[in-house]
Amino acid sequence: MGQLGIGAMLHLLCGGSEKSSSDYEGAVIKSAALVDDRIQIAFDDGRAIEVWDNGQSCCESRYITTDDDPASLVGGKLVAITAKDGPNADAEYDEHEICFVEIQTDKGFVTFTTHNEHNGYYGGFGLTITETASLPGPQP
Repeated sequence: MGQLGIGAMLHLLCGGSEKSSSDYEGAVIKSAALVDDRIQIAFDDGRAIEVWDNGQSCCESRYITTDDDPASLVGGKLVAITAKDGPNADAEYDEHEICFVEIQTDKGFVTFTTHNEHNGYYGGFGLTITETASLPGPQP
C-alpha cells in the first residue's frame, strides 16, 4: 500500500471505527447486502451495521465490490470481520489499492474488495463499522 492520504490519516487520528466487529460476534445475521458501497448487515436481535471506507478526502475513487453472494451469510453467527491487504491493481489513475474485507460466520464467509484509486497522494483505507437504526437496502 502507498502512503496514507489525509482522509485515511484523519480516520486513524480520530480513533478509527466507532464500533468493532467484536461488538457483534455471536449475533445471528438476518440480512446482508452490498448497497451504495456499504456492506449492510442486520442481526436477528434488532441491531444493524454498515461496513464502509471512511477514508475519502478528495481526488479519489473509492468503492466496494464482491463476487460472492452476501445473502449466503444469512442464518450464520458472526465470527469476525477482518481486513486484509491486497495487491495493487492496474489503474486508470496512478494508484489502485485493494483491501479485502472478509466477513466470517460459523457457516462460511464472504469476501468483499475495497478499492481506492488515486493519484498517489490519497492512499490507505479508513474501514469503519457504524451501527444504524435501519437499513435502506434489501431486507428479507
